[in-house]
Amino acid sequence: MIYTTHTPEETAELGKKFALQLKKGDTICLDGEMGAGKTVFVQGCAKALGFNEPVTSPTFTLCNEYITKELKILHYDLYRIMDEDDLFSVGFYDNDGDIVFVEWAGNADITDRKCIHLKFSYGSGNNERNIEIPD
Repeated sequence: MIYTTHTPEETAELGKKFALQLKKGDTICLDGEMGAGKTVFVQGCAKALGFNEPVTSPTFTLCNEYITKELKILHYDLYRIMDEDDLFSVGFYDNDGDIVFVEWAGNADITDRKCIHLKFSYGSGNNERNIEIPD
């Protein structure tokens, strides 16, 4: 199903609603253009999962950890990943997170795990985003 949001706040709210279906062991792969709302969506998800501190893009750190009372959430950004060695170097295959978000998942071969694939794109308005979430 494709959802259209009109503001960053709506994108985060959609993330909150989406997070309610997640369970330990889930990996969510987010693909789409730069600025299409991936990190904002993860911000909403993390909040719904109990993380109440700022959530930022891990573009330069490659991985951010968000610890709640019940979960360890890993948030990867594979935009700068060039090969499988890079994935190993950031600990991607160690995967000790309860819930894992992977931005730019298409930049790497992560077929070793079952992913929920989300697709982000720009809509027709300035802040409009289209987010494709499987049923």
